[in-house]
Amino acid sequence: MDNGTTISLKFTNRPKNGWGMVKSILAGRPAQAPEERLGVCFESEWLGAVADPKTLAGYRRVCGLKEDGKLPMLYVHAMAMPLHMAMFTSPSFPLRLFGLLHFSNSTDALRPIRDDERMDLRARIEGITPSPRGQMFTILTDVSVDGTIVWRETSVYLSPLPAGARKKTYKPAGQASAEPDWGEPVAEWSLKADAGRKFSGPAGDPNPIHMSAITAKMFGFKRAIAHGMYSAARCLAVMERNRPVEVPCRFEVRFKKPLFIPGSVALHTAAEEDGTRFVLKVKPRGEPHIDGRFTKAEAWD
Repeated sequence: MDNGTTISLKFTNRPKNGWGMVKSILAGRPAQAPEERLGVCFESEWLGAVADPKTLAGYRRVCGLKEDGKLPMLYVHAMAMPLHMAMFTSPSFPLRLFGLLHFSNSTDALRPIRDDERMDLRARIEGITPSPRGQMFTILTDVSVDGTIVWRETSVYLSPLPAGARKKTYKPAGQASAEPDWGEPVAEWSLKADAGRKFSGPAGDPNPIHMSAITAKMFGFKRAIAHGMYSAARCLAVMERNRPVEVPCRFEVRFKKPLFIPGSVALHTAAEEDGTRFVLKVKPRGEPHIDGRFTKAEAWD
């Protein structure tokens, strides 16, 4: 049994997970962990982290961001990815690494972080939960400077069941939130077939489902799909241009339909009392790829 046991991983340099990825593949882990492994817990930390200028420049270039001396809000997620991967590739992690789906993400920026600022990153996983679609777990990440938390995130991941084994779920009437009148898109863009490969390096996310049609088909996708956090970063970049960011703020996204690449999307926004609601739709049919809210952080506390 894993209940009550926490695996701790500590780093003073950026975690290197290449060999761990190879070993995790060779281990032949299942897509669904056995019941006795669901209580496994992890914590990982990277102390004294500083953004790598070359990687940061690549992230800005791919996401269409200008250099302003402050870390992009979602780039901090990319910096934390090696910590997350260190937990995923640990010999004690019971789920198959490749094929995990990012289900939702909520990020709080409590104050701006300078490009050259030294940070302490900490992340933890507190068990795995069964769901009708597979098994889910949450990664809680925070970033502190001089002992004060300046950024925090909640990431939910799904290790899906095969399509035929998923249980149908029904939402009670009245539980779905009302859809705004989205109107015309505020931005549209297209992604080439290599979009996943270009983003994977700066994002620290080499999941094969993003890399090529050949590798994506190994995990049940007809073509490669775009990184959800890339789509989120593009949406945030547009909204930041239209509305200056005031911290503390919160950026929440739910990943819905996959965006197969090459492909095109349209961003729609709707003003709310405490911020902006948005949806990124796949063209030409209009299926939602991601949706979310960009708000003041205190409005959700």
